[in-house]
Amino acid sequence: IANYFKTDHIELAAEPPSIEDIKYIIKQFDEPIIDSSMIPTYLVTKAVSQHCTVALGGDGGDELFGGYNHYDRLLSMEKRLRLVPDYIKKRVGRLSESLPLGFKGRNWLVSISSNYSTGLPLIAQYFDSNSRKKLVKTGMNNPEKIFQSLINNNHTLLDRATRTDFSTYLPEDILVKVDRVSMLNSIELRAPFLDYRIIDFAFSQIPSELKATSRNKKILLKRLAIKLLPLNFQINRKQGFSIPINSWLKKGAFKDLIWETLLDSSSIFNKKYVHKLLLDQEKGLQNGERLFGLLQFDLWKKEYNAYF
Repeated sequence: IANYFKTDHIELAAEPPSIEDIKYIIKQFDEPIIDSSMIPTYLVTKAVSQHCTVALGGDGGDELFGGYNHYDRLLSMEKRLRLVPDYIKKRVGRLSESLPLGFKGRNWLVSISSNYSTGLPLIAQYFDSNSRKKLVKTGMNNPEKIFQSLINNNHTLLDRATRTDFSTYLPEDILVKVDRVSMLNSIELRAPFLDYRIIDFAFSQIPSELKATSRNKKILLKRLAIKLLPLNFQINRKQGFSIPINSWLKKGAFKDLIWETLLDSSSIFNKKYVHKLLLDQEKGLQNGERLFGLLQFDLWKKEYNAYF
């Protein structure tokens, strides 16, 4: 791409984070969030800070133009489930809840019983009501009910999904994460997609079928990109900003940190249940992001002497 546009191109090699780096990053957040991509975001902005103080990011593009991987999958599920009787969907959903956390596709199987006509399935839920009861003893509000109350029922399924992500996931996770770690490295990271005129255009003038379908995503942006980018560019490639967290939990310092922190006497989480999550992880279940969230909470609590 740099050769095609004749621009300067610099490849930056990011070193793997140390345990102290991870603790340092977690310390910067006013409240814990489950998002391990704060680590690669920190490493990238740290590398960029060696060359400039202002950078551009693509935050908002997925929410406004239908780019997330779950959008086309939601539309595909909606189409297929129209042919399935309600009693079968409810039964499959209930049976799926008995699957262990970390079982691949569990949330999607549970979502089969969801209302795709007016609501949204909780496909990104890390701990459901049953697991929360096992995890902590203290009572809490019903987050599922709170989430559903934020959904505007007057839109198509894709509109509901993109608008909900835009009003919750984007400001409460993505922008918080990017702001904290970029400023930590003295980088001003701007988001051109969040210009109010682009937001208005995306939500008022672009029809759903130009954002995502059951087989494609980010349709309008891809059509525009084809006109600008070289022919051999992999237009459909999408790479999440993630770390190999499940691999990190197999051995090494990160695994030791997780085990020592979550099984420490100061942790508020049920040690027996957390230990089961840790053992399930070693058996092949995918609980890396869940365990990182618990780690972040415990390290944050200890750093700021928070009591519960």
